[in-house]
Amino acid sequence: MARRLKTTGKERFIDYYKQFFGSKKEMGKFLYDLESRNNPILRFHPSAEEVLKAMWKEAKLPWKTLKWFPYALEWPKDVPPKTLLPGANEHLFYPMNSSSLLPVLALDIKGDESVLDACAAPGGKALFLSHLLDNGKLTANDSSFDRVRRMRGIFKDHHVKNAEVWSKPGATIFKSFPEQFDKILVDAPCSAEKHVWNSAKYLDQWTARRVKDNTYRQISLLSGLFLALKPGGRMVYSTCAFTPDENEEVVEKLLKKKKDQIKLIKFNPKTPGHPGLGGMKKVWRVYPENNMDPMFVALFEKKA
Repeated sequence: MARRLKTTGKERFIDYYKQFFGSKKEMGKFLYDLESRNNPILRFHPSAEEVLKAMWKEAKLPWKTLKWFPYALEWPKDVPPKTLLPGANEHLFYPMNSSSLLPVLALDIKGDESVLDACAAPGGKALFLSHLLDNGKLTANDSSFDRVRRMRGIFKDHHVKNAEVWSKPGATIFKSFPEQFDKILVDAPCSAEKHVWNSAKYLDQWTARRVKDNTYRQISLLSGLFLALKPGGRMVYSTCAFTPDENEEVVEKLLKKKKDQIKLIKFNPKTPGHPGLGGMKKVWRVYPENNMDPMFVALFEKKA
């Protein structure tokens, strides 16, 4: 009897993801794009624009913002990655991938709302939320104490005054705070294929079980956090995963579970990207291309 050879994590990864592509060429492009190293954009508060612009002018750097968001600078052409740019030491901007702006923009924050970022660490999206709130309040939560410590440091560097930091299990927040928040961001733990593909350690450990475990956790998070949302409030679900199991299928499961209590709101921003798979046109997908990392965004509303 022939002995079956043990498969590697890389082989398991490729075998799982090839089901989503019609040809080897498409699959090859997907893997190539996962390997691409994107320069971050530099998101800044509008109040820092003039000072930052003057610093870049003095350094003879081009001032070029994203076409679809005016408060995010593109990384200067021909400047090597990880270069210390003007304004970095003063914390006048925060580097992040442009895809990460989308979940925050989808919430359409009003200045006086109560907002929960349920899986907030390391803090880039939470920092953006804090800048959009005037008289409102941000609660930045993450279940990891180590990641919360890093987020506190970011908040301190950027002088965030309107945020309270928690470290609670997101799925059970509703037990102490039922129908508390106007808006909730659930940037959920996910497969993060780009991170996995570029890490020998995590790629070697990869199995399809990872996807199933993430899906279970995502549904649990969304179901619990929905109970912490005020009637009429809105909740954004986002991942940096490609697999539809953690995206469109999670959306379908939540809609089925909450039935007449919830509705899916169309989010099709004027940014690079595509509507969802399987005819789900109200959600938005970004693929790993155009200097953008993978991102999935769905917007829900709790019926009054």
